[in-house]
Amino acid sequence: RAPIDINQIIEASIRLASFDKNFQKLRLTTTLDSDAPHVYADADQLQQVFLNLLLNARDAMPDGGELHVRSQYEPLSEEMTIEFADTGTGIAPEHRAHVFDPFFTTKPAGTGTGLGLAVCYGIITAHGGRIEVAPNDGRGTCIYVSLPIVADAQ
Repeated sequence: RAPIDINQIIEASIRLASFDKNFQKLRLTTTLDSDAPHVYADADQLQQVFLNLLLNARDAMPDGGELHVRSQYEPLSEEMTIEFADTGTGIAPEHRAHVFDPFFTTKPAGTGTGLGLAVCYGIITAHGGRIEVAPNDGRGTCIYVSLPIVADAQ
């Protein structure tokens, strides 16, 4: 782990996802906090998390849709929050409590193992952070990743 610029990790993850032709169908917008402090983290592990979240959004919008990625420093909690908001199929309320459980999937048989979000949960919690899922104003899903700012990582 080292002090990292979270926006660089987000941008690298988006570049990787953009090689996927189905990801290219999405209307992607970003709002990245240019004054964001550094986070003390493993860049490769966070890239794995962000790439997984981007590809899950792609899977939820097979015919295209909108994906907004936002980073924001939250000074009161001293956290960086990264939001992935899509206009896809959404997650049923009864499934939200289970999406981070290993082997739980809402994808059709043969298209998902149910391990992606469980791995994301493990990585984020190992960094002292949180990952949460919520509806996106009735149009898809919003995933929030919160990571603590470490004072000496500035």
